[in-house]
Order: sequence, then structure tokens, then C-alpha cells
Amino acid sequence: MTVTEGLAVLCTALFYIIFLVGLILINADLLLSFYNRWRMIWRLKARRQAYKTEDGFDRWLNQAMLTTFGRPVSSKLFLIGVAGLFLLVFLISVNTLTLISAFTVATITGFLPWLLLFIRLVEVRQRGSYEGERLVAEFLRQYRITGYNVFETIERVMDIKRDIRISGKLMFKLLLELRDTGNPIKIKKATDNFAYAIHTNWSRMLAHNIYIAAYKGTNVSLAIEDILIQLREARSMVEDRKRLNSEAIRMTFYMIPVIYGTTVLMTVRYLGLPFGQFLHNQFYTEEGLILFLVIIFLFVGNTGLLSFITNQRLDY
Repeated sequence: MTVTEGLAVLCTALFYIIFLVGLILINADLLLSFYNRWRMIWRLKARRQAYKTEDGFDRWLNQAMLTTFGRPVSSKLFLIGVAGLFLLVFLISVNTLTLISAFTVATITGFLPWLLLFIRLVEVRQRGSYEGERLVAEFLRQYRITGYNVFETIERVMDIKRDIRISGKLMFKLLLELRDTGNPIKIKKATDNFAYAIHTNWSRMLAHNIYIAAYKGTNVSLAIEDILIQLREARSMVEDRKRLNSEAIRMTFYMIPVIYGTTVLMTVRYLGLPFGQFLHNQFYTEEGLILFLVIIFLFVGNTGLLSFITNQRLDY
């Protein structure tokens, strides 16, 4: 391209730019009106999104993940992981098993993360429930010291978090969410998350009183004191029940792996089956693989069931 041609292109470009700027200036009011309308539409969409309520399953899964991992984890990420695990096991098993058997094995494996999530959720709730008496007592003491300021109360309660590890983390997240908003809907959601994490009557009552104190500024010291009295009465009953049922879960947790290991030892030592052949029969045949997965599934299921039955939460 010569210099003359370059100047011609530059002049043409400048002409179109000037023409476009002039067109914009002439129709500035109309364009501004369209811009404001577009901005208003997106603001309304953002506001509707902020007030949009989750459906029951998404809300349960998000709260369960928050309670289990101690920080927000996307429910979609968990579902993608479960689906990926199912697909991976299915693709590996389909080379060894029939199509129906491979699908059954993949389904059992894909269900294990849900079972482990449930067991961990029950464990966190059980441990958190036993911190209730200490938490409520300290909350009531600090609430009176601070002149019934619920925000400062939660800050001071955080100083004893070594004695309330589970509920202390939940309280910290609750404080961050309360200080971040004055919206009653978001305050209610934050207190509901705290109540769901421990999932006891005392946690729901405490969360409700915190909501009232944070939103309306109501003095809830008498209600907190009543929660503390009922927790002290409940502790004596829970200790008796725990002492009676502490053996079953230990027997299941230790005996099943020991029995399986003993079976392997007896098969190799007394039946003369080579260990490599045993592994082949266990993991590379349809019957052996399904049996092993059923053992794992029943072991995890029994552990979770016994944990749920014997380790009841401290509640009234």
C-alpha cells in the first residue's frame, strides 16, 4: 500500500468516525433512554435473583455441603462429581461385567458419596449439639454484658471457640452474613443455615432469637435463659443413653474389617489359593466385584445407621 492509498483509507475512516459521532450526538436522548431502560431491566433481574428462593432439594444439598465442609460448596459441583464417578466406574466395569451388572456396580458406587455425606452430616450435627450448653451459656453471659447487643455478643463468643469448634465456626459465618446485610430475608436465611447445621430444637430456638434480636432489636435474654435451662436437663438423659449404647458401633467398625481380613488370610493360607488369584477373583470377576462392593456398601450403611441410632444429638 502506497502513502497515497494509506492517506485515503485514513481519511475515509475519519469520515465514518465523524459521521458516527454526529449520529450519536443527534440521537443522544433516544440512545440514553434505551440505555436507562436496559440498565433498569438488568437491575430488576439482579434484584429478582437476589430474592429468588431455592427449591427444596437445592436448599437441602447446599446447606448439607456447607455444614459438612465448613464452607460454601456448589451443589452442582458435587452432582458433577457423583455423575463422573458413576460414569468412570461404569466404563471400567463394562469391560469385565455384563451391561446390567456394570450399571448396578456403578449405581452402588455413585450412591456412596451420598451415604458418606449423610454420615458426615450426622457426625457434625451430633458433635455440634453437645456444644449447645456451653454456647448458650456463654452467649447469654456476653449478651447481658454487652447491653443486649447481639452483634457484639457473637464477636465475644468467638473468643471461646476452642470449646465450641463446630458451633463456633457456624457462629463466625453467621456474624459475617449478619454484618453484610440489613435485609430481613437474608438475615432469616443466615440464621436458618445456622439452625440447619446443628438441626436441633435448641439451635432452631437460638437462631430464631438471634434473628429477632438482629432484625428488631428485641431483648431475648429470657428466651435464651429458658433454652439453657432445658439443655441442662437434657444432658443428664443423654449421658445415660450414650453409656448404654456405646458398644455396638465399635463392634461393627472394628469387627467387619477384621473378619474380612481373616477370610482373606484363611483363603490364602489354608485353601492354598494364591494371593494374586484371590485378587483376580475378587476384583476381575462379576461375582467377586459385586460381592466386594456390597460388603463395602453394607459396612458404610451399618456404620452410618448405628451412628445415627446410638449417637443421638443433645436436644430437648
